[in-house]
Amino acid sequence: MRRPRTELTAYAGIVASIAAVALVLGAPWPAMALAGSLLLAVVPAGAAVMCWLDSGENAAQAGLVLVVSLAVFGIASAIMIWAHAWHPYALLALAAASTVSCAARLQREVHQ
Repeated sequence: MRRPRTELTAYAGIVASIAAVALVLGAPWPAMALAGSLLLAVVPAGAAVMCWLDSGENAAQAGLVLVVSLAVFGIASAIMIWAHAWHPYALLALAAASTVSCAARLQREVHQ
């Protein structure tokens, strides 16, 4: 049985969110924390949106996850800088929001 793209996107969003937070908060080396922040910038926010929308093609789904994530991450960063409230760890809220959205999508999938 093939799983729908939206379900796989939701799983990817949850896994990427957990991995990004673990790397950012618990990395013993700065390079690992950097990898976690890059992961946070390119997957969770886009997965939170794209787990609800099916693009119709695997490559398009992955590309849209990347583009939406970068846009949301950039906008959130710009708003914090503009508001003079820059705190890098506040961006971890994107991972939390992604986990909630993706889990809600998977829960909906179970009840259908």
